[in-house]
Amino acid sequence: MDAAPPDFDRDRDLGILAQIEGELADVEAALERLESGTYGQCEVCSASIEDSRLEMLPATRFCRAHQD
Repeated sequence: MDAAPPDFDRDRDLGILAQIEGELADVEAALERLESGTYGQCEVCSASIEDSRLEMLPATRFCRAHQD
């Protein structure tokens, strides 16, 4: 079986890197909200985000109603 072309591997790796960098940015933003006292509040309506949602998605910025 032939190996994947180098461009494919590079593109895949760059895609993975972009995803990881995005996740890191989300975590850093969540830490900033924690420091400012706004962690767990929806950025759209300021309602409290459910604990179960925060457990599943700790870096989420939105309540269920505004997730999209």
